[in-house]
Amino acid sequence: MLKSIITFVCVLFFTFFCYTYFNQQATEPIILPDIAPTMNSELQTSSDNHIPNTDKEIIAEVTNNIEFTTNLVDEDNEDFFNQFTHLNKSHFQSSEQLTSGFINKDGAVSQIALEETFRVNDFENFIERINSIEKSEDAAMRESLLSESLYKLEGIHVYSESYSCAGKICLVSFNFDGNDESASELSKFTDNYSFTNIIEGEHGSKQFRAVYIETDDPSTLSLSY
Repeated sequence: MLKSIITFVCVLFFTFFCYTYFNQQATEPIILPDIAPTMNSELQTSSDNHIPNTDKEIIAEVTNNIEFTTNLVDEDNEDFFNQFTHLNKSHFQSSEQLTSGFINKDGAVSQIALEETFRVNDFENFIERINSIEKSEDAAMRESLLSESLYKLEGIHVYSESYSCAGKICLVSFNFDGNDESASELSKFTDNYSFTNIIEGEHGSKQFRAVYIETDDPSTLSLSY
């Protein structure tokens, strides 16, 4: 009898011990490995690897666009200069070279340069190219006087005007309503060799084009071919 009681107490004690142990294990928090730094590191590495690739793609696209634009400009230049046999690219590099394209070493005016200028497909484009040449103080002054004289012409209405001076050369173009003699008075803005061309449009409008070459004495004009 005593042996049975002792056995029962031992079983009861063992049961209580097991219940207490496993219950404690179930309520303790489970601590997981710290994986956050690893994830952040992986994300950062992935992002860093991706950004340079994107930059390279953008740079490639911009480079292609620049090359394409440059090709268009080159083609436009070739079309422009292909119109000439006397004038060439070098004449548009500086004011001195532009002047040498119209006046030879003896001071004679080149007739072929004048003919090519008036025959050019786009006279305004010609003026724009002259305007891109660096101006001396004298050329800038001549251009200012030309502008003032243009808007003071009497008896005509001027519009769509463009003009520029570089070296000893000035070019001007404008549309006008009025008599031709009044438009031709523009040559008097300084002492010049004056060469003009007036084109009449279909609806009575007129376009005035002129090349003015600086000189100390307009009466000394001589032409060379």
